[in-house]
Amino acid sequence: MAKTKSAPQVHFEDVSVGMELPTIVKHPNELQLFMFAAATWDTHRTHWDIPYAVNVEKLPGILVFGHMQAAFLGQLVTDWITPGGRLLRLNYQNRRMAIQGDTLSCKGKIKEKKEENGKGLIVAETWIENQKGEITTTAESTFELPKRK
Repeated sequence: MAKTKSAPQVHFEDVSVGMELPTIVKHPNELQLFMFAAATWDTHRTHWDIPYAVNVEKLPGILVFGHMQAAFLGQLVTDWITPGGRLLRLNYQNRRMAIQGDTLSCKGKIKEKKEENGKGLIVAETWIENQKGEITTTAESTFELPKRK
């Protein structure tokens, strides 16, 4: 989901350590997971075949892809920094399973703010919590924000 035209550009000077990013909420459904499997050529049946996931793998449902959750965290950052910001790096780790039907809240907080070679760089901790408050995925994102002239 792209940032709306009426949302103001976030500038380097607007950001402070400890500041929270606006939360986005995701509700991955069966069709999204199937389409993501097709788009990424990930054919593991735990992501799209409910009877297989439940009866053979003994999972509570089909799994939300780890790299889909990373994409959600990338969206969290890029929605907030666009149109003038640039995501430079996103390093993520999956911590626990997320299951189709879970409510996934993508959250973040500014960890570091620095200037390098005239550029305004920000490091943010980002994570996903399920509806039980359990963290499923963590990431550290580095991005550049425009400076005010």
